[in-house]
Amino acid sequence: MASTSKGVPQYMQIAGTIREQIRAGTLQPGEQVPSAPSLCEQYDVSMITAKNALNLLKSEGVVYAVPGKATYVADNTRLIRTAPQRYFQRRERTYVQETERAGLRPTSEHSTETVTATRWIAQRLEIQEGDAVTATTYRISAGEHPVAVSTSWEPQAVTAGTPIAHPHEGPHGNDGLNARFAAIGWTVEQVEEHLLVRQPSPEERDDLRLAPEVPVVEIRQTVRATQDGDDLTAIEAADIVYASDRYEFRYIMDRPR
Repeated sequence: MASTSKGVPQYMQIAGTIREQIRAGTLQPGEQVPSAPSLCEQYDVSMITAKNALNLLKSEGVVYAVPGKATYVADNTRLIRTAPQRYFQRRERTYVQETERAGLRPTSEHSTETVTATRWIAQRLEIQEGDAVTATTYRISAGEHPVAVSTSWEPQAVTAGTPIAHPHEGPHGNDGLNARFAAIGWTVEQVEEHLLVRQPSPEERDDLRLAPEVPVVEIRQTVRATQDGDDLTAIEAADIVYASDRYEFRYIMDRPR
């Protein structure tokens, strides 16, 4: 190769160059990427190195291969997360809105259990440490690509014995948070979010199938609602981790009145 980055394997350097060409728009979705023999000639590397570079890009979902033909740039459409409108509009879950708006099919893997609130969760939900909460973990995909993983906690002091006690069961199992809690008389009034950009944990990198240099965006969220005109009550806390190269974060903020 004409230039090298010390300590970085050649196949990763080649994959990084192609990845940057895709991000810059030099290579467009559906366009053919250089073949392994072309990469061998261009970078003066072995066939194994060239194939490893292409396989890395395939594993990231950046490119895809058509057997007997060639390798092409994938259409990695970014989902758009618009706040605060996403919390107060429509009935379905927010990730469903965002995925379908991008023209992709949403899928969700989730698991729910009852746990006791840690000090950290208790502070966010304004309950006592050790109180029962319903914890649900999610892995959200858009089309073939995972885009987010998250964990949410709901206080059972609010939900126990109601039709929404389990987030994915009963008459409101397909509804989003806003509609679910509205069904038992709560109105979402406030959403607090703390946004952090950081490097993913090894587990997050695997779950989201992230390229080595791609960071994640973590949003630590607390949702508060009112019932019968009472004071704000925390009804959910959630830690949501997004693949930063698959999501766009858009904020519409009105002047305070």
